Amino acid sequence: MLMRHDNSKLTSWENHSRRWGANPKGNADNTIPPYTATILGAPAFVQYDGTGTFYPSAYANEKLLFIITAKNYREHTEHLTEGQVALFETYPETFRMPVYPSKRDTRYSDFIHKNVKLNALSAKLVEGGNGVTGTFGAVPFPFPANGQELIWNSQFAPMLAATAGEINIATVYPSGETQLWARQEDRYFEIFDEKISREKFSGTTAEVMLLFTAPARERGKAVLVHEYADLSHSPRNAWQYMPGTRRVRRAPTIAYDFPDGPGGLRTVDDALMFIGATDRFTWKMEEQREIYVPYNNNALDDPSMKYAQLLTPYHLNPDAMRYELHRCWVLVGILKPGERHIYGKRRLYMDEDSWAGLLADNYDRQEKLFRTNMRSFVNLYDMPGMGPRVEIYHDLRQKAYQANNLVNEMKGPPRLMSEGWPEGYFSPSNLRAIGK
Repeated sequence: MLMRHDNSKLTSWENHSRRWGANPKGNADNTIPPYTATILGAPAFVQYDGTGTFYPSAYANEKLLFIITAKNYREHTEHLTEGQVALFETYPETFRMPVYPSKRDTRYSDFIHKNVKLNALSAKLVEGGNGVTGTFGAVPFPFPANGQELIWNSQFAPMLAATAGEINIATVYPSGETQLWARQEDRYFEIFDEKISREKFSGTTAEVMLLFTAPARERGKAVLVHEYADLSHSPRNAWQYMPGTRRVRRAPTIAYDFPDGPGGLRTVDDALMFIGATDRFTWKMEEQREIYVPYNNNALDDPSMKYAQLLTPYHLNPDAMRYELHRCWVLVGILKPGERHIYGKRRLYMDEDSWAGLLADNYDRQEKLFRTNMRSFVNLYDMPGMGPRVEIYHDLRQKAYQANNLVNEMKGPPRLMSEGWPEGYFSPSNLRAIGK
């Protein structure tokens, strides 16, 4: 494996401005194509109405290759995760995976490519590995040497620098009963802000303001979170405003395995397939695998598919899904002796081309699988580049699931906030003003 401080390799890599650590070649079977980087932003043939609107697919008329079902999944286990196999075995009558040709056409901005080269020479893990220094604008370790570096790549995979919009969160139970929440989400990722320089980066990677608008019992509740690159020096800060008390309080428990969302089917650190402090787990890289992952899932956000059709029992409507074969980094986290977490083991599958976590299998303290998660991936034309949309968390024991970041019945996905927010917006003193 290439080491990030191998300057001869880095010089060769720098001459190819559209790469940042992935293998540009396809696979031997030609089922994974070479990396072309031919699409930057919205292609001319796509009718995209701008930030905050539905992302139309560049492959809308493409022919389906095949469908994996409970009857034939054993023919495809080489390219399936343990969690995907569990979904077929738990829901044999309904779960299926429509597979389409794999695409590697999308590239990121010059800002991201410039900074990943700089990170390759400057980024370092802090002592103990619970944070990174010397990183800005992109993943820190394009040539990861160990699992600890790889988990930080996953957390700093490209995202829109600043977004605002209202989204839905749905929990669906086996009976079909659905709990639906709505909240306004304002998110600022300073680490991806092109308007600042590496030298002015404060080390605060993200500031997130959440205002709950539905259901009635949650309305007016507000949460503020600050995330940092070096969590050993600056642990996550969180504050909560509760309308009943009309007080802002610190919320130190909003971390690790604290339950999040209706039904408590996911942990706080399940977001992005993993987010936050890494210190409770030992992280190890496994061999890369070719896996069917959710990719170019534009139909999942289509406003013509209402929640009554999309939110089917056990899992989302498979007609809204699209899977492609992609090479994935595989990362395993093992709970350290003496540490507390509901997961004893977690396995992440990260897209090779973006470093983003797309699939995660989570195991209990006896290492029995009980949760499997995934998130859809689309070309975010306003970023530009491939990025995450809907996160789906399956609890195999309760046979229930939670879907985050739904926008089908909203105005559209969160829009790019190029104008930013007033100074002090993401502060505890502003939290009470936000809550109602």
